[in-house]
Amino acid sequence: MKQIVIIMVMAGAFWLNGCVAVSPNETPEQFMNSSIITSSVKARLANTAGLETLSLTVQTLNGDVLLSGFAQNEEQKKMAEYVAQTTEGVRKVINHIVVQ
Repeated sequence: MKQIVIIMVMAGAFWLNGCVAVSPNETPEQFMNSSIITSSVKARLANTAGLETLSLTVQTLNGDVLLSGFAQNEEQKKMAEYVAQTTEGVRKVINHIVVQ
């Protein structure tokens, strides 16, 4: 039963991440941690008022999160960075969101 739960969690993390590729810069454990962080950041962004309609890309490598995409204003850009930065496991946020 425990193995089924672990497999379901891993499958969910991969599904939320979309297409993924293992980085040569990460161990399998680091890759799983990065996937979990990415999924957590995406979920928090989707559940934050004012950010739920944005189409942002979130990528994580060793706890460093890269945000990219477009925002309607500077406030949304800063809020997305704050949400990512305050997510468990995030060490650093690189914010490449462009304000249109």
